[in-house]
Amino acid sequence: MSKYKDIYQQLKARIDSGQYCASEKLPEGKKLAAEFECSEITLKKAMDILVKEGIVVRKRGSGSFIKSTPPQQPDTHLQGTKLRYEGTGKTVTTKVMRFRIVEADVNTAELVCGQLGDHLYEIVRVRSVDDQPTIIEYTYMPVTVVPGLTLEQAEDSIYGYITDTLKQGIHSASLTITIDHADEQESQWLAISCGEHLVNVSQRAYLDNGQLFEHSVAKHTCESFKLSTTYVKSVQLK
Repeated sequence: MSKYKDIYQQLKARIDSGQYCASEKLPEGKKLAAEFECSEITLKKAMDILVKEGIVVRKRGSGSFIKSTPPQQPDTHLQGTKLRYEGTGKTVTTKVMRFRIVEADVNTAELVCGQLGDHLYEIVRVRSVDDQPTIIEYTYMPVTVVPGLTLEQAEDSIYGYITDTLKQGIHSASLTITIDHADEQESQWLAISCGEHLVNVSQRAYLDNGQLFEHSVAKHTCESFKLSTTYVKSVQLK
């Protein structure tokens, strides 16, 4: 695990356990960096995650503070579907409907910012939550960016494979959310009526090095879809 991620988890554990209380000011960066035997840059990366999750607030000239009302665990797409739902105590199972390597055509090359003829994973999965079909995911990933992906990993957690096996950090994603209608095949997979509304989430996801590694379209049943986010004003500290 990256040093900054380990520090983030330790700081979060202290907050969750009450070692650092609500509205309390955190120790200064130099002091924490010395405690964790890391650079202040590494510490800042750990703190950035806490700020992004809405757990810590930075105040110009004053330091960093624990939010007075700690938020619930963020419902973030960067965790991947399996981990996101398991955080709520629900069980996710996956049925892979298609898993193959294809050559990028004009349309798919544009989706992943690649070139014609690039090798891409083409993956279609139906995700069930507590045995209820809930999401259909259509995914393209460049083989060179996510090497060695197998059907078994697609049946488990692709994001887990990227972070745990490839040791790559998932940095960010851009989402576009629209409403779609289930076609005949999708209605069969989700056990719903043909034409029923679905929440259509189109996503491009990026690694820590800025490389785009995924273009996906996830179609959710309306009653199951929930998106929570935290808005944080960017502050440049001196």
